[in-house]
Amino acid sequence: MAESFEHSLRRAMEFLGHLVEALIGRAHRARVQVGSRGGVQPILSLESQLDHRRIRELIDESVQRVMTESLPDLKGGLALEVGEGPAQFGSRLLSSQARLAVGVEIGGGSAGRQGNISRGYVVRAKIDRLPFGTEQFSYLLARLATTLQGDMVRAVRELGRLLMPGGQGVLIDFHPYGLYAKRGGARLRPLDSGLRSFEDYYRLCRKGGMRVVDVKEAFIDEGSRGFFREEEIQAYRNLKGTPLLTFLFVYKPKGKG
Repeated sequence: MAESFEHSLRRAMEFLGHLVEALIGRAHRARVQVGSRGGVQPILSLESQLDHRRIRELIDESVQRVMTESLPDLKGGLALEVGEGPAQFGSRLLSSQARLAVGVEIGGGSAGRQGNISRGYVVRAKIDRLPFGTEQFSYLLARLATTLQGDMVRAVRELGRLLMPGGQGVLIDFHPYGLYAKRGGARLRPLDSGLRSFEDYYRLCRKGGMRVVDVKEAFIDEGSRGFFREEEIQAYRNLKGTPLLTFLFVYKPKGKG
């Protein structure tokens, strides 16, 4: 009788094993169907929709839209612009009454010569080792939404070193909630980036001796529609409404605190 009981138990366990395997297989097939036939669609990253050159153009277009209305009156101060490729705001900084505008190309991608550009100046350097004296600039505009940004902690500390007490500026980065790839070689943000919320940016700016006084966001919205070519309309539809950039307007307090 004991042998009969063991035999029945063995058969019951085998049946249960086959049943579990069947359920797992059915669940797997259901996930494939959901991902390919409508319903809940997989989230597509920005990098999977556009190549890096087009992403950079989209970023530049968004920066132009926001910053055109955000440059203050610089009243004879010294202004610094940092970003990938050629300086984009040198003439506008001078038009805002800056006494001198310096552009730093952190990628060295411009074919232009370094030197005097009508009371402005262009140099090439690394973002965490900028060749200027401490507390030299009254305004800074840092376009950090680039694969060349490197270690953001070191970059922001270096920018904070250059900003004089009472100075102000704006740090532009990828939006912490944007649709950026989490893995693979063609990703915009480094895997070890610890910036995943606005609170992280507030803490980061404090490490650089600066305080965040305002935040603006850029989205891929109706205002971006003209950027997309006809063959990119599906990418526009997939990305419409998603956050792209964050603009952190900062101030460096006078004295401690």
